[in-house]
Amino acid sequence: MELFGPIPVILKKLTGNVRGFCCLGSDFEPIIVINDDLSPEEKRKTYDHEMEHIRKGEIYDAEYDEYGDAI
Repeated sequence: MELFGPIPVILKKLTGNVRGFCCLGSDFEPIIVINDDLSPEEKRKTYDHEMEHIRKGEIYDAEYDEYGDAI
């Protein structure tokens, strides 16, 4: 069961060791951002990981240190 409609995915070069994150778009729907430098397998694992965050309601928090200056 999907919690939302199809979740948009943005591929973007992210700095540091950030593999990806989820956040809310301008329409307050979730978006997944994945580091474009990852291999296809790593992108898939990151997507699955971020989808689990969305399912749990754990959306992007600007105060979370791990994001650093990635965005």
